[in-house]
Amino acid sequence: MRIFQNKFFLICLCIALVFTIVPSVFSIMGYRSLAKNIVGTVTMPVRWVATTIGNAVQGWGKYFGNMKALNKENEALIEENKALKEQLQNAELLERENERLRDYLDMKNKYPSFAMEEGMIISHSSGNYITNFTLNRGTLHGIETNMPVITKDGIVGYVVEVGLNWCMVSTLIETATSVGAYIPRSEVVGIVSGDYSMRQEGTCKIGYIDAEADVQVGDTVYSSGTGSVYPADLKIGTVTSIEVDEYNRTLVATVTPAVDFSSLKWVMVITGYENNSGMQ
Repeated sequence: MRIFQNKFFLICLCIALVFTIVPSVFSIMGYRSLAKNIVGTVTMPVRWVATTIGNAVQGWGKYFGNMKALNKENEALIEENKALKEQLQNAELLERENERLRDYLDMKNKYPSFAMEEGMIISHSSGNYITNFTLNRGTLHGIETNMPVITKDGIVGYVVEVGLNWCMVSTLIETATSVGAYIPRSEVVGIVSGDYSMRQEGTCKIGYIDAEADVQVGDTVYSSGTGSVYPADLKIGTVTSIEVDEYNRTLVATVTPAVDFSSLKWVMVITGYENNSGMQ
């Protein structure tokens, strides 16, 4: 092994001497340009390889440098995007909270004689249309059975069951629900009630109306205040179709509730109100 190492050293030394001596000899003999040409020709492949390797190393260095910078920039953008999303979510939550408070104040101004307790829906019945739901308010908050439940849009239903910190509400479209009602345009009175077949469509009906009564599609229906549950002048809904029972000589109209039960999250329970006979 040592012999081979010595031979390799001698070969390299000879090559170096050739590249050193030969050009010098040619230069002394007056063949400087020829010597320069020979050296340039012989060393050109070596210089090309060295230049190529140098450029490659420099290029890879720039590539990895750029990739590192891009990764840092990407991480910064991800963090910025996350922060912006959080800000947007917080802004949306704040906007919903402000809207809820505006609705509450609007209702207090609209119904100054009502004592109301705000409640959040924590569960509801399954199916295409909600007929019953549970609130996070109960006897601890002054809630009792048969108290009406409303939103800024109109009547939702009434309390049918109550616990310490919860209560169950039955909506207008439930079959057990009935409301004394009237149509301001024609002063027609009747009773709005739930119907099993209609609740599948999210509607209810107004009946006990004379067949000759002036009821039209598009009429708005309000509570009349008769009975012991609902105060007067709360919006119930809109007449969307009319049928006449020729046998009983009465009119039955389909009413689409003013409140969209499927989108409800917060409601108001009326815990007390004044009528002609005093506080209920």
